[in-house]
Amino acid sequence: MKYQELIQFEPINEVVKFSRTGEAAYQKDLIRTFVFSRAYREALIPVISKNLDYSRQGEKFGIQVVGNYGTGKSHLMSLVSLIAEDASLLGLVESEQPREELANIAGKFKVLRFELGNTQSLWEVMTYKLETWLADNGVEFEFAPHEKKSFGEQLQQMMAEFEEQYPDKGLLVVIDEMLAYLKSRSEATKLNEDLMVLQALGQSCDNTKFRIIFGVQELIYQSAEFQFASETLQKVGDRFRDLTITKEDVSYVVKNRLLKKDEHQKAKIRKHLQQFVHLFSDMHSRLEEYVELFPVHPSYFENFQKIRKGKSQREILKTLSAHFEKIMGQEAPTDNPGLITYDDYWVDIHNSPDLMSDPDIRK
Repeated sequence: MKYQELIQFEPINEVVKFSRTGEAAYQKDLIRTFVFSRAYREALIPVISKNLDYSRQGEKFGIQVVGNYGTGKSHLMSLVSLIAEDASLLGLVESEQPREELANIAGKFKVLRFELGNTQSLWEVMTYKLETWLADNGVEFEFAPHEKKSFGEQLQQMMAEFEEQYPDKGLLVVIDEMLAYLKSRSEATKLNEDLMVLQALGQSCDNTKFRIIFGVQELIYQSAEFQFASETLQKVGDRFRDLTITKEDVSYVVKNRLLKKDEHQKAKIRKHLQQFVHLFSDMHSRLEEYVELFPVHPSYFENFQKIRKGKSQREILKTLSAHFEKIMGQEAPTDNPGLITYDDYWVDIHNSPDLMSDPDIRK
């Protein structure tokens, strides 16, 4: 019995690229392939929808999406922003509960997406991106030097011009790689100014139709490099809602996209694994989890989360996709469970020139 007979494998071969979100086929694929775990259905999507929906009463906040590289931050931000921009894409959402939540923001926004990879101040980057984007959308507006007017005042003036042109729309800005950018600006005076800009962006979400979502690998407020700016960080934290993508959410994607199984396939896997239950301390109590994730050992995700080095952490789903592609045509073993375990990642580390160039990892 081959692995390909036991699972319905759909590979994930590339990282989501903001630069391609203008392509119709790419948009549809991003939304069609999104898998909603319980946390997405019951927490993440409702919080995002509540804070983006400018027709709702109550205080509004910016959104900070937290998750290790490769956990799906960019995919989540792309899903939300594409539907916010184009209501016709809502029908591609397969899960009913998220679809109902996202209907509250569908088609209500014009959207600017970009990744940060600059050395300029955050205000310089934001104003350049916004001025260029506004001009492309028929809105004439120029930001004044920030010494003359506060960040918040200028954002309000910008939104007044925007809403005059688009009275029935909000403006949603989606930014990736925020933490890496801020770490490159960790000099005290530079960082403090950037954090003040973030605070103003979050504040603008509450008093205008402006909204912002950005992605980070860890909570900005917990990063050791920024603790000298703890007071300013707290003010930023007051203006944003933090949404964390966990290892459980990643394993859910693996179960329901990479490794879909019908009940007949699950029965075969269950019968196969029951031969080895007595050899594992936890397999009996977690048998259904082993079945759902087969052929990945559940602890793979727990250990992968601990890896802090190298770009390969961006690609947990790609890494597993590569493993599955290798074994799909192979026979499942009869003398062992045939699981992909976290020690298999040793081979990926050893074969990565980037990782092996790090003397600590090489040693």
